[in-house]
This record gives sequence, structure tokens and C-alpha cells, in this order.
Amino acid sequence: MAPSIVETQDLSSPSGVKFKVIVVGAGIAGLLTAIGLRLDGHDVTILEQAPAFGEVGAGIRIPPNSFKILHRWGIDLTYMKKTYSNGNRFLRYDTGKIIADMPHGVPELAFGGSYLKVHRADYLDVILKKAIEVGVDIRKNSRVDKYDWETPSALLGDGTRVDADLIVVADGVQSAARPIFQGHEMPPVDTGDIVYRVLIPAQEMLSDPDLRDLISQPWVSSWCGPDAHVIGYPIRGGETYNVVYCCSAHSVQDEELEEGETKRAFKNNAELVRRFAGWEPRVRKLVDLTNSTFLKWRLYDLDMVEHWVHPSNKGVLVGDAVHPMLPYMASGAAMACEDAATLRKLIRGATHKTLPAALAKYQKLRQPRASTVQKAGRALQATYHLPDGPAQQERDEWMVKDDARNPIFWGHKERRQWLFGHDAERF
Repeated sequence: MAPSIVETQDLSSPSGVKFKVIVVGAGIAGLLTAIGLRLDGHDVTILEQAPAFGEVGAGIRIPPNSFKILHRWGIDLTYMKKTYSNGNRFLRYDTGKIIADMPHGVPELAFGGSYLKVHRADYLDVILKKAIEVGVDIRKNSRVDKYDWETPSALLGDGTRVDADLIVVADGVQSAARPIFQGHEMPPVDTGDIVYRVLIPAQEMLSDPDLRDLISQPWVSSWCGPDAHVIGYPIRGGETYNVVYCCSAHSVQDEELEEGETKRAFKNNAELVRRFAGWEPRVRKLVDLTNSTFLKWRLYDLDMVEHWVHPSNKGVLVGDAVHPMLPYMASGAAMACEDAATLRKLIRGATHKTLPAALAKYQKLRQPRASTVQKAGRALQATYHLPDGPAQQERDEWMVKDDARNPIFWGHKERRQWLFGHDAERF
């Protein structure tokens, strides 16, 4: 990849000001924010409500815009099981005919970093170990029940009070703190889509001539059809195939998720068999191989959040807490990484007096970019799910052209460079 400087861990704040920081949530956004601030010598404590860290989630992508930050910070992905991506391949749902290939080329040269496909749990494990290595104080089983924004401090369920100079809230899409920042309720919005996230052992596919190329040729394959699309790609060095079945909720004739229910575990693939009965043989075979426990999720996103910084100037939102995204742009985790990098650079050199200005600039820099990616994800929701007809034919025609009218965001070179070539620490 392009030359870059890996962090030396002297843990000394460049300005000489050492802030005491609380990070609420130990997901990707919380851990990366904690690592970045700790690398600059700040005293960082993570409060995580879960009693333990386990193997959660499924496939996730690390694009060049986040890879370059991880590399620069000394987060070593060398021994993490991963798959390098060829690019994105789009196919018809009923015949499997390729509509368009969008290769990544050599992302290390084009964008300054690799493009990886990994398991979320493996990624979390690497950054968790890095956080521990640099001295972040990680407290599990520490649910925050209340905030005192003037101190500021976080009040835990067991009555413990944790004081700080700054609270970074990374508590996810269902953020309890987000309404406090806005001064009104702001629940996530049901997008009308549901997804089934599935992991299939690769050996079950390699023995099938129809499926083996999905492992040996590591494209992100997207079958596009009426009211649904299916995304699949190998992870963990080709050991596992990650599949996401995405459907408009109204097109699924089985029992709906109940109101307020965000996910449900399944062990029976009958619902998927019925939903994808008319799709091409490879999709039906993937459905047949979906024979272990998998999750059905309701997809949420959010309108642009107006206030990323608490009125006290002692709290700030990062990651899904402030810009939850549909998975269709595969950029939610990358945007969280960019949040962490931008916030780190702005706090580096800040004093207690200048911290409010640094937080305001964080929002000014990050809000437009995150909003653009959010909107692009919503646009893809409609693009992927077009019924057969004139609109679908026009979509397919433009998908092969390097033009601003290409409906796929990264199908246009200029947009692709904007997304993957961005460096959140260079401003």
C-alpha cells in the first residue's frame, strides 16, 4: 500500500493537556475513538453495558478510507482472517446474468489502503486488544442510567459515578443519549426493509460446481430483484460465505416482527425458501444451505441529526448513535472510524477553553459527509429493489457506465474516489 507513518505510542498529548474522557459503548465506534484519544495520552475509560464480549454479527467490510487510519494507528490486521475484495458484481435475480462488474483495481494504489472483507467479531477482537494494549480502561457490565452534563459524569446502574472532562457517546442506533442532545425524542426510523444475516461454511459450497466460484473469486455479489436483493461474499480467508438477504417487509408473507421487536433468531429456512423460490439456482442453493441459526433484522436509519455536540460542550455523539445507516453502502463502520479519526485530530492540541470549538468543528466536518453516505444508502434501497420494467432496464443500462447517472454510488469514478480516497485526518 501507499507509504504511511505508523503511530509511535508515546501516549503524550501534543498540547500538554490531558483530558479525562468517558466513552459509552464498546462497539467499533467506541473502541476506535478510545484508541485514538489514548494514543494522544488522554485518560480514557469505556463503559460497556454488556457483561462480556462474544462472537456477534456477521460479515463486514473495511474499505480503504478506514484501513489507512487503522494502519496509521498501528492496529495490525496482519493475522486477522480476511478476504481481499475483487470489487462489486451485480446480477439479475432470475437468471444470474451479470449486469455489471465494478472492480476495485488496486485499492492500495488508487486509494491508499486495502479493501477487506472480514467477520465483525474478528475486527472487534483486534481493536479490543489494541485498546487494552494502549491502556484504555474498559469496564464491562457498566450500564449508564443517567448523565450529569455539567460535571460531566455518567451515573451507572449500580450507583457508581464516573467523572470526566468529556463524554463520547457511542451507544448505537437505539441511542438513549441522542434525544438528550436534541432536546426532543428522535427514535430511529423503520425503513420498511428487513434483512436475514447468514453465515455458510465454505466447504459446503466448494463441493458444488455452481457455487465454488463465489468462494474462489471473491466478488461482492449482489443479485437484484423486485422488492429484494441478496448480497454475498467470502470472509475469514474464504472459510465462510457471508450472505445477507434483504427484502421489503411487505413482500415477506410470513409472520412479521412484532412492534418494537428489532431482531429474531431463526433455525428454520422455510421463510427464505418461500421468499426466494423464483430466484436463480445459486440463490436457491444458498437458501438451502442456510440451515443453522440466523437472524432476521428490522432495518433502521435516521434523518440527519441536528446536534452532534451536547449544549454543555462536554458531550459528543459518534458512530451509529448519530448517523445510523442502511447496510447498502457498506460504510457504517467506516464512517465510525472516520468519526474517531477526525475527533482525535481536533482534540489533539485542544485546551479546556478551546474544546468547545474543536467539538463544533468535528460536527461541521463530519455531518455533511455522513449525511451524503446515508442518503446514498437510501437511494440504493430503491435502486436494488426495482421490479422488472422500463426503470429496471434503464438502471441496468447506466450501471455499466462511468457517469454521474450511474445509480450505484461507487460505479462513478469521481464518487468512488470521494468515498474511498478520503483521509479523515487530513484537513
